[in-house]
Amino acid sequence: MSAERIYRLLLRAYPPAFRAEYGREMVLVFRDQCRDGDVRTLGFWTAVIYDVARSAPALRMEAWRQNTRTMEVSMKLAAILTVLLGVLGIANAVVEWVAGSKGAIDGTYVLAVVLGVLASALLLGAGVAILLRRQQAARLALFASLVSLVAARLLFPWMSIFSQLVGFGLPVGLLITLYWPRRAFPAGAA
Repeated sequence: MSAERIYRLLLRAYPPAFRAEYGREMVLVFRDQCRDGDVRTLGFWTAVIYDVARSAPALRMEAWRQNTRTMEVSMKLAAILTVLLGVLGIANAVVEWVAGSKGAIDGTYVLAVVLGVLASALLLGAGVAILLRRQQAARLALFASLVSLVAARLLFPWMSIFSQLVGFGLPVGLLITLYWPRRAFPAGAA
């Protein structure tokens, strides 16, 4: 195996974005070092490995922190949107109740409206829990909101497309986000 191929393998210790930006230049510098030094000596490879071991972990950690900050901002925005949509859902259920009260109201309709209010209130609570960094509470509220909305949809099949997209899509999307990348929303990050 050539020295350059070994060095390219060592470069994998660096973050992908760093390699994309500086990898070519690093390989060129390594070629110059190979011409100036003896690649068959232990000292040469000790210096190369030491350099990678010293710099790559710090760069990986910095890239991880940047990713974590980006995810935190995204989660805060999603939580604020969830709170707003929860409030709008509650208001929508009240409007539905007022509109339905002008005609003959049956028990199924009342139950569907109550479940809609419950689903929206749980969505609101999930948004607040995400803002307060209470992952478990947010997950439970999102799941309960989803179950309540499914029950309301089964009882009242004329639910609007927008209500269905928000009611089903938002909790599912947030549940995936809260469960998928464990490191993306760390409990102890400030």
